[in-house]
Amino acid sequence: MTLFEKQIHIIFNFKERLRVMGPLLQHQPHKLYYFTAIIKDPNQKEIHLSYFNQNCSELEQKLPNLEIFSKEIDYTDYFKIIQELSKIIKRERQENSNSKIFINISTGSHITTLASIEASKLWNCNIYYASSTEYRPYDEEFDHNGEIRVQTPLIFPIQKPKEKYIRILQLIEKMIEERDIQKDYNSSDHKFVYKKELILKLFETSLLALQKNNKNTRKRLASQYMKSQKYLQPMDKELKVIKISKEKRNKKIRLTDKGKNLLEIFRYHF
Repeated sequence: MTLFEKQIHIIFNFKERLRVMGPLLQHQPHKLYYFTAIIKDPNQKEIHLSYFNQNCSELEQKLPNLEIFSKEIDYTDYFKIIQELSKIIKRERQENSNSKIFINISTGSHITTLASIEASKLWNCNIYYASSTEYRPYDEEFDHNGEIRVQTPLIFPIQKPKEKYIRILQLIEKMIEERDIQKDYNSSDHKFVYKKELILKLFETSLLALQKNNKNTRKRLASQYMKSQKYLQPMDKELKVIKISKEKRNKKIRLTDKGKNLLEIFRYHF
């Protein structure tokens, strides 16, 4: 089995064509996702678009069976990049659970590289870095020539949050949004959900369940509270993705900035 045996590549457009094209022509994937930079300012243009057109023409000629999917993306938007990578990885693995997905981290921007590395850790895909035997950093073009070398950096795993925590965060977000719609709140101070309402919803939606459903309402509610604490407490005290208020009655739960960021990263994955 070769490094890229019948698999999917994800690349970000860049002017150094050899680093974009070299790995594709050497290892010939059967599907390619090709991102180009989105330009928000109408007075600017994608200066590397000509390279994209040249590359696609060459790929169509040399790899006629290659499926190419192109899309614009903001090279500076970390969360949007990781969301798009997440959607691709999820879709491809739904089609084929054995899919091996490779991301070229030697092109694009620093932010696309960071997002790609994190995506590889979170969703167990592969990254590679393409360099050449004749790199000339002292030239104006910083050009790569000679033979392309493909390296796979060593990536240390990260502790991915449990899916249950993400699901609970998503429920909190949904309940806050519904509360906003009903009462038309704009102030961030009102972006909360009552803890007692969340606990009821956790069991109504079957996110959490009791081993035995006590017929005594008071005992059942007490059991639900204790079960929910096993998740809400670490989400507050350890993960710090939610903040539970200090009131003795009618406690409120708010999403922290870390919780909001986590939701953005996993927006399309679960």
